[in-house]
Amino acid sequence: MAKGKKWGFLGNIVSDASLLFWRIITIVISALTLFFIIQSAWSIIRSKREINRLTRLHNQYKKQIEADSTIIHRLQYDEYLEQYARERYNMQRENEQVYKIK
Repeated sequence: MAKGKKWGFLGNIVSDASLLFWRIITIVISALTLFFIIQSAWSIIRSKREINRLTRLHNQYKKQIEADSTIIHRLQYDEYLEQYARERYNMQRENEQVYKIK
């Protein structure tokens, strides 16, 4: 005997309800899986953007540190210290006039 035939009309209703239930469960599980996949992909994209931004900042600061280290090393010599003070802070010797040309 066929499964639906055993119960008659009631068997068809139970069979249809069971099929509908499993279809709904499958759709819900598929939707949740898709949601989590999209969320994870978006998180990965944001993380890669942040890594790239931080890498650019790291390189920028590294160059600035190298430039500052060079200046610090050169400032240990009196000749460069005087030149640096004159150029950077508009300092001058006594009884000396400085004209700036732009």
